[in-house]
Amino acid sequence: MANRYDEISIYKLPPEIFHTIFSFLASEDLYKVESGSVGRKKPISSFAISQVSQRWRTIALEFPPIWTDIRIFHFHYSQRFVVKELVSRAQGLPLHFLLEYDRPLTPTETRNFWEIFLIIMSNSSSWHFLRIEVVKDLFVEICGHFSGGREAPLLRQLELVVLQSSTLDRHHPDAHDPPPIYLELRRTPLLRHLVLHGIHLRMPSPIFMEQLEILDIDSSPAMEMLSRPPLPNHSPPLSTSLRSLSLAGIGILDLAPRSFLSEYTAFLTSLSLSNMHGQSIVQISHLFAHLPSSTLRELSLSNADLSFWNGLLVSMGIVPRFPSVRKLVLADVSAMTEMPDHFIWGFPSLEILALYNMPSLVTNKFASEPLFPKLRTLLAKGVPYKVLCNIVDFRIEANVMLTGLVVDSPDFIDWTSLAYLQSKVRNFRRVAPGM
Repeated sequence: MANRYDEISIYKLPPEIFHTIFSFLASEDLYKVESGSVGRKKPISSFAISQVSQRWRTIALEFPPIWTDIRIFHFHYSQRFVVKELVSRAQGLPLHFLLEYDRPLTPTETRNFWEIFLIIMSNSSSWHFLRIEVVKDLFVEICGHFSGGREAPLLRQLELVVLQSSTLDRHHPDAHDPPPIYLELRRTPLLRHLVLHGIHLRMPSPIFMEQLEILDIDSSPAMEMLSRPPLPNHSPPLSTSLRSLSLAGIGILDLAPRSFLSEYTAFLTSLSLSNMHGQSIVQISHLFAHLPSSTLRELSLSNADLSFWNGLLVSMGIVPRFPSVRKLVLADVSAMTEMPDHFIWGFPSLEILALYNMPSLVTNKFASEPLFPKLRTLLAKGVPYKVLCNIVDFRIEANVMLTGLVVDSPDFIDWTSLAYLQSKVRNFRRVAPGM
């Protein structure tokens, strides 16, 4: 008897058509993982594809590219067999490993973890994307298994994140300066994207810095890769591919007039500085003197104290300081209650502005002055809807109207103001708390 599925048109398509469709599904799935979206821990699409019917399963198993995305969020007994099976189905293609676990292992989980980790390590020659995000004690043990370094000739994106797991991590007298955790790699000729949070990378040569395009690091020791000894004045400029830099919680190191920081960041287009506390105005202005201004397209400043803000203002003595910045994010900058004129003039090309948890800053000027005349999109968190109505009205009257507005959702919503904003701004969006 003929299979009833044989009469359905979609089942008459050749396998090559299915391969194309499956590729789109797998690519979208992987994008969610790499971009850190809420979809990260959803089931892997390749499994869903293979469970539709027997024919889909056969086609999926014969198409290795959709099995290269391997995510590990638990260490049950079955997980090690799943990981091993996925590696086998990928048939030697570059692999994407995502290992995340936010608590210490139980005795039962420990054996499964190390068997899974051994599979990951034994496939270092096939790494394309590797993210490990686990608690500190486990990361210390993991780093021991990198002793002597590992070669990862296909690795393009490496993300290592150490999570705090206990009260001791946060409140121990020496917690502000713990012994550094080092992970060693030997050969990564294709590495372009590097994230190091709470951990430092040892490489046989600093030359790998010249190939990076995206760098995201925290803590002063991690800044060693950007500080290093002064460059001789007569030496040629360093080669650099770095375009995006994120620095969190760093201490300001002594930087020579010609520093590796300024050389490697010479062509940055995106800069993010966060968790900046306890530095003097002079130190902050000195840091900005070593960072680029004319090439930046995006600038994000968050969770910083008043000294940081004042140091930034001092560094902006030359107008315009950031002539090419199109997007500016300001979030939780303590005691920042106004924008001096020279700060506003420092962003003559600004089109997108995000202001998070600084309602007084919005209230003071935005409803009475046509700030940032090229501004088209405003993202606001913690700002009353009524205030936003005043801003929208003023900018319409001043002929510098907003075409986009993104707001958060407070506990108590002013529905009248919300309806007004929806009617006045063409691209209006309200997001859930925690945006």
